[in-house]
Formats: sequence, structure tokens, C-alpha cells
Amino acid sequence: MAQHICGDASAAASWIWDADLPREHRQNLSRFIERFPSSTFTRDTEESLDAAESNDGVVLPPHLRRLRSVLAFVDPPLLVRFDSYDYAIDVSDAETDIWYAIGLGQAGDEMLADFLEHAHGYVIGGWHGSDESYLMVDIRNVDDERIFECAGTDLAYAVEDGTSVEHLVEPAFASYTSMLAHIVAMRTWKGEITRAR
Repeated sequence: MAQHICGDASAAASWIWDADLPREHRQNLSRFIERFPSSTFTRDTEESLDAAESNDGVVLPPHLRRLRSVLAFVDPPLLVRFDSYDYAIDVSDAETDIWYAIGLGQAGDEMLADFLEHAHGYVIGGWHGSDESYLMVDIRNVDDERIFECAGTDLAYAVEDGTSVEHLVEPAFASYTSMLAHIVAMRTWKGEITRAR
């Protein structure tokens, strides 16, 4: 059973064309494809989304299921760097380049469970090699399409101290498609970088 469907830029463009999506999402996904036209793109199947829910003990927000079933990411999965964020967040001031791994449940089991229980968020991205920044969707307010950011280390300290984590969670992108549209470079695990056209 295929975990996802793969296609080139032309196929991915047809996925977007055939999907019943608002104009903004279409534009965001098209921008992602146009920036990396030589990539192999992926879309999730209902089976793969169901498997993620079962494996991680979560119910994915409908908007995330809908968008990732149109265009999820690239194959093989690569690390990404963003040109900016839609909202002002603490990590945007970082002097170092931040490379994120993108994927459903992109965290260790304990960290993933802490985000689900205490921040009501499901992790879909994480700073590669660091716990300083995770990206997540809201699983409590399922109509909120924004992508949120939170430092895993700060969350761990708050959980240990028994304090609220709400002030640690900040909106980063307006939507999953906006996040993809902000990708300006992709990097292999060996360090080979492809920059956006």
C-alpha cells in the first residue's frame, strides 16, 4: 500500500488544478513548485494520513488532511530553510540559518506527546539537530489553519515546573501552504543545497 503519491512538477501542478482549494492555497502551492521545478513532489493518501493518526494517537485537523492530500512535500524528504515567517516570532531573530525537517510527527516520542498533551499541538516540523524550534498545527481549534512555533526546550521546562505553556506558542505561518511557499532552500542530509529559482 503506497504511503504517498509521487510526481514531477507537471503532475503536481495538475494536482493543484484539480483540487477544490481557495485561490490563496493554489497560489502558495504553485509558488512552491515553481521555486523547485526539478523536485519530485508528493501527496498523501487517505491511508497514509490514517496511519499517521493511528501511529501518533492524534486526529489531524481537516485542513491539514485536505492540503497534504493535494501536495504534501517532496521525495525524498529534505531539510528546508525559510525566507521569512508570516508573523513575528522569536526564532526569526536567530543569527544562524535554521534548517527544518518537515513531516507528520516530526519529533521524538516524548516531545511529540508533550506537545499533544500540554500545547494541544501536533508537530509537523522541527529544527534539525536541535530542540529549540518546532512547528505544529493546533489540534484543539481545528478550524485554525495557522502553523505555530514553540521551543521544545521551553516546553520541557514548563512541563517539568507545572506551568502554563500557552505563552510559549506563537503563530508562525498563516497556513501549511504558506509555509511551503516560504521555503527558499532545500538541503539533503549530506549537505547538498538546492536554492529556490
